[in-house]
Amino acid sequence: MTVISTTEKGTVASLRAAKWLATDLNATITLLNMEIVPAHFPLYKPPVSLKYTIKQQRSMVRQSGVNEADADLKIRFCRDWSSGLQWVLRRRALVVIAGKRHWWVSREERLERILRALGHHVIFIDVAQEKESTSHGNKFLHSFGRSEAQFQK
Repeated sequence: MTVISTTEKGTVASLRAAKWLATDLNATITLLNMEIVPAHFPLYKPPVSLKYTIKQQRSMVRQSGVNEADADLKIRFCRDWSSGLQWVLRRRALVVIAGKRHWWVSREERLERILRALGHHVIFIDVAQEKESTSHGNKFLHSFGRSEAQFQK
Protein backbone atom coordinates (compact mmCIF):
# COMPACT_ATOMS: atom_id res chain seq x y z
CA MET A 1 0.00 0.00 0.00
CA THR A 2 1.31 3.41 -0.95
CA VAL A 3 0.86 6.63 1.01
CA ILE A 4 1.38 9.77 -1.05
CA SER A 5 3.10 12.51 0.88
CA THR A 6 1.17 15.79 0.76
CA THR A 7 1.10 18.22 3.68
CA GLU A 8 2.51 17.29 7.09
CA LYS A 9 -0.95 16.92 8.62
CA GLY A 10 -2.25 15.02 5.60
CA THR A 11 0.70 12.67 5.42
CA VAL A 12 0.52 11.84 9.13
CA ALA A 13 -3.24 11.13 8.80
CA SER A 14 -2.62 8.96 5.73
CA LEU A 15 0.09 6.99 7.50
CA ARG A 16 -2.18 6.38 10.50
CA ALA A 17 -4.96 5.07 8.24
CA ALA A 18 -2.46 2.96 6.28
CA LYS A 19 -1.09 1.48 9.51
CA TRP A 20 -4.60 0.47 10.53
CA LEU A 21 -5.32 -0.97 7.08
CA ALA A 22 -1.97 -2.72 6.71
CA THR A 23 -2.55 -4.69 9.89
CA ASP A 24 -5.74 -6.24 8.52
CA LEU A 25 -4.41 -6.69 4.98
CA ASN A 26 -0.95 -7.93 6.01
CA ALA A 27 0.48 -5.28 3.68
CA THR A 28 3.60 -3.15 3.75
CA ILE A 29 3.50 0.65 3.71
CA THR A 30 5.45 2.73 1.21
CA LEU A 31 5.63 6.47 1.81
CA LEU A 32 6.03 8.09 -1.60
CA ASN A 33 7.20 11.67 -1.89
CA MET A 34 6.90 13.02 -5.43
CA GLU A 35 9.15 16.05 -5.63
CA ILE A 36 7.99 18.20 -8.53
CA VAL A 37 11.08 19.84 -9.99
CA PRO A 38 10.45 23.01 -12.03
CA ALA A 39 11.66 22.93 -15.65
CA HIS A 40 14.43 25.47 -15.03
CA PHE A 41 16.14 22.99 -12.63
CA PRO A 42 17.73 19.73 -13.76
CA LEU A 43 15.92 16.65 -12.37
CA TYR A 44 19.09 15.49 -10.63
CA LYS A 45 19.44 18.86 -8.82
CA PRO A 46 16.07 19.88 -7.28
CA PRO A 47 15.67 23.18 -5.38
CA VAL A 48 15.19 21.35 -2.04
CA SER A 49 18.01 19.20 -0.70
CA LEU A 50 17.51 15.45 -0.58
CA LYS A 51 18.78 15.30 3.03
CA TYR A 52 16.12 17.79 4.15
CA THR A 53 13.37 15.88 2.34
CA ILE A 54 14.41 12.56 3.90
CA LYS A 55 14.53 14.13 7.38
CA GLN A 56 11.06 15.65 6.87
CA GLN A 57 9.54 12.35 5.67
CA ARG A 58 11.05 10.36 8.55
CA SER A 59 9.69 12.90 11.01
CA MET A 60 6.16 12.40 9.65
CA VAL A 61 6.51 8.62 9.93
CA ARG A 62 7.47 9.00 13.60
CA GLN A 63 4.57 11.41 14.27
CA SER A 64 2.10 8.92 12.80
CA GLY A 65 3.12 6.13 15.14
CA VAL A 66 4.22 3.87 12.29
CA ASN A 67 7.40 1.98 13.08
CA GLU A 68 10.14 3.35 10.79
CA ALA A 69 11.24 -0.19 9.99
CA ASP A 70 7.70 -0.94 8.70
CA ALA A 71 7.60 2.00 6.28
CA ASP A 72 9.58 2.07 3.06
CA LEU A 73 10.47 5.65 2.07
CA LYS A 74 10.65 6.50 -1.65
CA ILE A 75 11.48 9.92 -3.00
CA ARG A 76 11.10 10.50 -6.73
CA PHE A 77 11.88 13.58 -8.77
CA CYS A 78 9.60 14.41 -11.69
CA ARG A 79 8.17 17.30 -13.69
CA ASP A 80 4.48 16.66 -12.94
CA TRP A 81 2.27 14.34 -10.88
CA SER A 82 0.71 12.21 -13.61
CA SER A 83 3.89 11.33 -15.50
CA GLY A 84 5.77 10.70 -12.25
CA LEU A 85 3.06 8.46 -10.80
CA GLN A 86 2.86 6.37 -13.98
CA TRP A 87 6.51 5.41 -13.54
CA VAL A 88 6.42 4.75 -9.81
CA LEU A 89 3.14 2.99 -9.00
CA ARG A 90 2.31 -0.55 -10.03
CA ARG A 91 -0.90 -1.15 -11.94
CA ARG A 92 -4.05 -0.81 -9.84
CA ALA A 93 -2.10 0.13 -6.71
CA LEU A 94 -3.83 0.78 -3.39
CA VAL A 95 -3.08 4.41 -2.57
CA VAL A 96 -3.89 6.39 0.59
CA ILE A 97 -3.92 10.17 0.39
CA ALA A 98 -5.22 12.84 2.75
CA GLY A 99 -6.33 16.41 2.40
CA LYS A 100 -9.24 18.72 3.04
CA ARG A 101 -12.39 18.51 0.97
CA HIS A 102 -13.50 21.99 -0.11
CA TRP A 103 -16.14 23.39 -2.41
CA TRP A 104 -13.21 24.12 -4.75
CA VAL A 105 -10.93 21.31 -5.87
CA SER A 106 -7.81 21.19 -3.68
CA ARG A 107 -4.38 19.98 -4.81
CA GLU A 108 -4.94 16.67 -2.99
CA GLU A 109 -8.35 16.20 -4.65
CA ARG A 110 -6.77 16.84 -8.07
CA LEU A 111 -4.16 14.21 -7.22
CA GLU A 112 -6.94 11.81 -6.19
CA ARG A 113 -8.61 12.32 -9.59
CA ILE A 114 -5.32 11.73 -11.43
CA LEU A 115 -4.73 8.50 -9.50
CA ARG A 116 -8.25 7.23 -10.19
CA ALA A 117 -7.91 8.13 -13.89
CA LEU A 118 -4.69 6.07 -13.98
CA GLY A 119 -6.69 3.10 -12.65
CA HIS A 120 -5.51 3.03 -9.03
CA HIS A 121 -7.62 2.29 -5.94
CA VAL A 122 -7.63 5.45 -3.84
CA ILE A 123 -8.60 5.96 -0.22
CA PHE A 124 -8.99 9.67 0.53
CA ILE A 125 -8.79 10.73 4.18
CA ASP A 126 -10.51 14.06 4.88
CA VAL A 127 -8.31 15.67 7.54
CA ALA A 128 -11.02 18.21 8.36
CA GLN A 129 -13.30 15.38 9.56
CA GLU A 130 -10.48 13.50 11.29
CA LYS A 131 -10.57 15.86 14.30
CA GLU A 132 -14.11 14.79 15.13
CA SER A 133 -13.19 11.14 15.81
CA THR A 134 -10.97 9.79 18.53
CA SER A 135 -9.73 6.29 17.72
CA HIS A 136 -7.68 5.40 14.63
CA GLY A 137 -10.31 2.99 13.38
CA ASN A 138 -13.08 5.53 13.82
CA LYS A 139 -11.03 8.19 12.02
CA PHE A 140 -10.60 5.89 9.07
CA LEU A 141 -14.25 4.83 8.97
CA HIS A 142 -15.36 8.41 9.48
CA SER A 143 -13.43 9.45 6.37
CA PHE A 144 -15.77 7.21 4.38
CA GLY A 145 -18.80 8.76 6.06
CA ARG A 146 -19.79 5.43 7.66
CA SER A 147 -20.04 4.11 11.16
CA GLU A 148 -18.50 0.93 12.56
CA ALA A 149 -21.97 -0.68 12.69
CA GLN A 150 -22.41 -0.23 8.93
CA PHE A 151 -19.09 -2.02 8.24
CA GLN A 152 -19.91 -4.89 10.58
CA LYS A 153 -23.09 -5.84 8.68
